[in-house]
Amino acid sequence: MVLTGMTKVLELLIAGVLGYLLGAIPTGVLICRAVRAPDARWSGSGHTGGLNVSRSAGMWAGVLTGVIDALLGLGAVAGASALTDNPWAATAAGVMAVVGHNWSAFIRFRGGIGLSTLFGAIFYLSPVAALVMLIVLLPLWLMLIKLLRVHRARATILLTATVGPLLWLLQLPWPGVLLGVFGGVMVILKTLPDWKRLYD
Repeated sequence: MVLTGMTKVLELLIAGVLGYLLGAIPTGVLICRAVRAPDARWSGSGHTGGLNVSRSAGMWAGVLTGVIDALLGLGAVAGASALTDNPWAATAAGVMAVVGHNWSAFIRFRGGIGLSTLFGAIFYLSPVAALVMLIVLLPLWLMLIKLLRVHRARATILLTATVGPLLWLLQLPWPGVLLGVFGGVMVILKTLPDWKRLYD
């Protein structure tokens, strides 16, 4: 019994480390270097995700960054699922992929806010749930910032807080719901410093 418990803990640790290392790959920084654009860390919001990379290196560089970051989140969960049938390992890998993206050891613990990475992690567990979230939350975010003039960071925080409950309403198993909850918390923590940031 003790050995089984230790094995499960070890599986979670390995999944978490795998998730962190994949998520920590600084896609945005690498793409900016590849296209010889200004480093996203020193322009715009200072984040390394797709939106800020698009400001620094153009729309297609931003789209590519977002897609790769999503694939890294997906890869983290897929890798954990391949290593073990423990469903909580997938949760650990997905959450830690968001942590890695947001606070990457490869770029002095800077990074993006983790939305693409979280989306990719959830997509692996349930493509339908991930797409429903995108279809529901993206228009709501645009409505908040464009029509109601809600501050972008505050709109992001508000809607990210709904990810876990939305996954629960979509009847995902608890490991998937808690991936949304804890991954969402990581996104919110990284977005909070932008609470009063002025946007152009």
